[in-house]
Amino acid sequence: MTPVPDGALNFRQTLPGLYRSGNLSRLSGQGRSGVLALGVARILDLRTRAERGQDPPPFLGHPVYLNLPLLPYRSRALNEATAAATCNADIGVALLEHGANGMVTVLGALLDAPEGPLLIHCHAGKDRTGLVAALCGELAGLSREQIGADYAASGLALTQFYADQQARRTPEEWTRLLPFVPCAPEAVLRPLAYLDQTWGSPAAYLDAYGFSLAEQRQLAQRLATA
Repeated sequence: MTPVPDGALNFRQTLPGLYRSGNLSRLSGQGRSGVLALGVARILDLRTRAERGQDPPPFLGHPVYLNLPLLPYRSRALNEATAAATCNADIGVALLEHGANGMVTVLGALLDAPEGPLLIHCHAGKDRTGLVAALCGELAGLSREQIGADYAASGLALTQFYADQQARRTPEEWTRLLPFVPCAPEAVLRPLAYLDQTWGSPAAYLDAYGFSLAEQRQLAQRLATA
């Protein structure tokens, strides 16, 4: 089992060639060295620039670091869909429906990275990271049960994180956030089912938005390599 770098939030290895994490701003100096010791070829930060400002990325300027926000800026359709969301699964579907070009850009950046394992992260490492990890798992041949279990593993890892979040918020703010705290497998399995129902499969969806079937096979092969 890969040791968790000191200070890492919600860190684990999803596939032989793919690590996932929450934001890396909590890493100690030893933890930063531990991440680099994994030999990662790409650290892909899915957060917005505003989020980066709140929790600065410790690897900014390092050749392995790349920031590709998964949330499109000022996308009216996505903003309306996420505002209407009542759970994480709703947000996952909204991201796939209204942020497909960004999703394909992220997967392309993983495929195009130099040789070596990959690390993806957002803020908590749960939903945006979870959706990208779910698509990677789908391409790599994981079962839906395995994909759901990987998402659910964030629950225990984020116990203290959400306790801290609750302490910083008013009761009204926490009440609004509470429906999005659970880490049920449904949060990634329903977005994948949406792709099945709407496109026939996640592979067909990605192909339609420009990430070809050949590229999907290449990424799957890469993810299967430690």
